[in-house]
Amino acid sequence: MEEKIAKKHTLTLLDRTRLNMTGVTDVFAFDEKVIELETSQGYLDIEGDDLHIVKMNLDSGELIVEGHVSGLIYQEQNNSSKKGSLLGRLFK
Repeated sequence: MEEKIAKKHTLTLLDRTRLNMTGVTDVFAFDEKVIELETSQGYLDIEGDDLHIVKMNLDSGELIVEGHVSGLIYQEQNNSSKKGSLLGRLFK
C-alpha cells in the first residue's frame, strides 16, 4: 500500500496573474478556464481565464500557473468525485 507523505501547502498569488504553489500531490484536469488538483490540504479548483501551467513537479509538489486567476475553491479530500490522476487516466 502506497503512503503519501503530507507536504507543506503554500499558495502565493501575485497580481492575480501568477500562482506559485507547493504541496500539490496530483493534477486531475486542466484547461484555460479551470485547473483541478489535489493538495495536502484538500482538493483545489483554480478558476480563471487563459490559465496555463508553467511548471509542474509532483515529486516536489511544486506548481506554477500563469493567467488571470478569478477563483480558488477548496473541497475536502473525502469527496470522492475526483478519481485518478490526469496521467493515470491518459495512460489507461
